[in-house]
Amino acid sequence: MMANTMADGIDRYARQLSPAFVPAAVLIGAATLALSAWWLAADALRGKPSLAAEISVIRSELWLRDGWSELQTSPEAAEAAFTRALRLSPMDAGAWFGLASATGRFDWLNPTASKALKMSYYTGFNRSDLVAPRLILLAQVDTTRDVELVDLLQRQIRLILTRAPELKGAIGQAYRVASDANRRIIEAEFKDANQSIPE
Repeated sequence: MMANTMADGIDRYARQLSPAFVPAAVLIGAATLALSAWWLAADALRGKPSLAAEISVIRSELWLRDGWSELQTSPEAAEAAFTRALRLSPMDAGAWFGLASATGRFDWLNPTASKALKMSYYTGFNRSDLVAPRLILLAQVDTTRDVELVDLLQRQIRLILTRAPELKGAIGQAYRVASDANRRIIEAEFKDANQSIPE
């Protein structure tokens, strides 16, 4: 008896629905299914970053992964992938760092490289995964012509010395690859902090 009452109620409400409801519900379901399949297809292709990024054009993390995979073999392709990632996610410090790495590999006088490195700091100064590689990259840059880069180098070293001593080894690595001007900056920061530069 109860089952018949419930079935009658459902039947009555189904007849009251707009005739457009069922086709609209089917269309929404199909669109959701298609989007899910598209999203999962890109995830399944993570081993092929370039193809995954092309399939899932709006996912910045896939463009970022593509950029890193291309960096050693094709800096131009990496630059394009990092630029695409930044269009989708302009506050991603990792993408800015990637762009700095791709554009500054051979020419640190390139204004794109130094601007990208600065943006990497401005959008994620305290990102622990970027502190060491970014400091090593910054130490190699010609900071004599850019006061902002000098300030960033000094602030990063002070931050490590005062709040993240576990990253002191990164300063040692940066010191070994640093230009003469940047070595003097690093030495001055250690002198001010009464500490010695790690080997």
